[in-house]
This record gives sequence, structure tokens and C-alpha cells, in this order.
Amino acid sequence: MEYVYNANKKVVQDKTYYFVKKIMALPEFKGMAEIVIGYGMHTDFEKACSIAGIYDSVTRKQLLQELEQPLKPVIKHTVQIEESVNRLLVELGAGMLN
Repeated sequence: MEYVYNANKKVVQDKTYYFVKKIMALPEFKGMAEIVIGYGMHTDFEKACSIAGIYDSVTRKQLLQELEQPLKPVIKHTVQIEESVNRLLVELGAGMLN
């Protein structure tokens, strides 16, 4: 068993809100879903962590550092589809509608 932590922030009406999750993961059981066992939201990061049940100061510092890092750019991959494939997809789709 291990704990996974997640933190996000969002500005709403000129106020920054922090959203913090404490998640229990069981990697020893393949395919088992993670369980959210703590969730906190507050304008004060420390209070959000307390609400979520995160009391370890090292974990709190790591989460706050992750929040302060600038967002990484999203990389988009474009796939070119051949015209014959497009035609086939259109024909199959039209056939399914009839």
C-alpha cells in the first residue's frame, strides 16, 4: 500500500483556491482502482492539506513546489489519414445510418 498525493490550484474571482487529494494505491493488486481517502479545498494551501489529511511537512513542501512550477507545454501529434481511408470511413458511416 502507498499514498499518492495530487494538488491543483485555480483562480476564481481573483482568489486562488487549492485542491489537494490524498489517494491510497495498492500496486500489489493488479487492476485495482486507487481510492481517494482525503480531499481538501481552501484558499490557504496549508488548510487544504489539513482538510485532506496530509500532515507530513515534507510532502506539503513537495506539493507546493510542484504547484509553483510553470505549466509544461502540451505536445500535439498529428496523424495524416489517406484519402482512401477517409472515403471508406464515410461509406461505412453512411451505411450504418441507413
